[in-house]
Amino acid sequence: MEKPKDQDSAEKKLEAELTDSEFGEAEATEPTQNTSSKVATRMELRRRKRRKRAIRLSALGATVLALAGSGAYLAFGTADVPAASSSNSELSKSDPCEEFSSLTAECTVSFDYSDSVDRDGLISQSVPAGFSFTQPEAIELVYSSGPAESEFPDILRQDYEDAVEELYPIGVELGEVTTVQRDDLGPNRIVSSSIEPGTVAKSGSKVNLEVSAETVVLPELNGLSREQAELDLQRLGFDTEILEENSTSAPGTVVGQEPASGAVAKGSQVLVKIAKAEEIQTLKVPSVVGLSEIDAQSIIASAGFTNIAVVRVESSKVTEPLVTHVAPGVDRMVRSDSNVVLVVSIPEL
Repeated sequence: MEKPKDQDSAEKKLEAELTDSEFGEAEATEPTQNTSSKVATRMELRRRKRRKRAIRLSALGATVLALAGSGAYLAFGTADVPAASSSNSELSKSDPCEEFSSLTAECTVSFDYSDSVDRDGLISQSVPAGFSFTQPEAIELVYSSGPAESEFPDILRQDYEDAVEELYPIGVELGEVTTVQRDDLGPNRIVSSSIEPGTVAKSGSKVNLEVSAETVVLPELNGLSREQAELDLQRLGFDTEILEENSTSAPGTVVGQEPASGAVAKGSQVLVKIAKAEEIQTLKVPSVVGLSEIDAQSIIASAGFTNIAVVRVESSKVTEPLVTHVAPGVDRMVRSDSNVVLVVSIPEL
């Protein structure tokens, strides 16, 4: 049955009076003709409000239980997830997780093969950029390692730096790089590669390259001092190796070189042969008085002396040439580079 308009307006008025307090008591009034009707209406409104409050609490409790059951983590406030760097080059040594340092979420970076995303490009970000969240557990970034395998390009005769730049996107790493002399190519050109052009190369495989070296004219070094030869070679960019050997040339001077003078690869190693300085010793002058000149010189040389001189004088006391004196004296201890003088007496004419 439809309620009278007067009764409906009375209910609205009572509901407005109870807005500030769901459980407020009505002000005491003098009994009137409509008192019992107002009391009944007021009680009905209170029952309705209690039912609404119970429904809201029940819904909130169900939401909390559902979130707890799914392992969700509630926190006060939200934050926007930033966009990860679109490129993460292994050569730059950068850390893309720095973009997320203001968040408490753990950040991890991994690489995966991709035929559609260039090497170092971002493949995926587990939590999209701009997403407002309440503390996700982790953010995972996946970057491209390039394709799993590719056709090896033709880099022969290319500039070395250009060739390296062309190999990087397909994930082929440099192995051993050696320089060879190729005057027809000019410096820093690819002479050969261990992987043939057009063959399939897997990402991560290594290629060995031969590169043409820049040539420099190696000068003639014979006769130079060791110090001057080393200085000249260093100025021209050569790696110097010194070898001392016995020689009749002045000690400390260059007596040979490998390679010979001429055009050679810059940075090559040059072997420089230096006349070995005689080792100085303290020796005893042997007794050679009464011996022939030849025998005396042989004995003095065998003793280790290198500077031997002979002085011949006429004497009436000998009938044939003989050593009659040694300077310094016999049995004297002197340096091996000292002058040893043999006085040879010859018969008077």
